[in-house]
Amino acid sequence: MDMMSNYHPTSKSSLKQFCLMTAKGDVKQASDLYDFMIKDMEDLPTFDPVPPSFMDNAKNTVTGIFNFVQENKEGIGQVADLVRGFMSKRGSVAETAAEALPPING
Repeated sequence: MDMMSNYHPTSKSSLKQFCLMTAKGDVKQASDLYDFMIKDMEDLPTFDPVPPSFMDNAKNTVTGIFNFVQENKEGIGQVADLVRGFMSKRGSVAETAAEALPPING
């Protein structure tokens, strides 16, 4: 009974396998258990969904990034200009400070 409380079926196929395992191979008992359990879960898919492959995930990620860049290129350009502005100001301030310091060896 403890095994039953922790089981969460993901498909009709997995529920059938679970019932058969729980009934220790007794098909009649497994069938009765399946009929009892499935009556309130008719919306379960027949089989477990196939997880996407590595290539599918990679393709979806690259496509998502490409679409994001296309939709937000104005904002990305503004951020890039802002960063360039900060970097150029920082560089000119550092150069000015370095010029104002006396030489170390002298």
